Amino acid sequence: MSICDVYDALCSKRPYKPAFPHEQALRLILEGDKRTKPGHFDPDVLSAFNKCSDAFNDIFQSHRD
Repeated sequence: MSICDVYDALCSKRPYKPAFPHEQALRLILEGDKRTKPGHFDPDVLSAFNKCSDAFNDIFQSHRD
């Protein structure tokens, strides 16, 4: 579940940050930055996320305000 939450948080506009495009969110999850690292996720879940990341984007886009 946490990978879904992180993806949603990255792709959603927040008062303190703009919404990131899918490609940037994907890169942050797979490569990490100061706040998130690939090691925060189960390796099998991370691999599955990477393989179906386009579906995550499609689902997110279909539920945007």
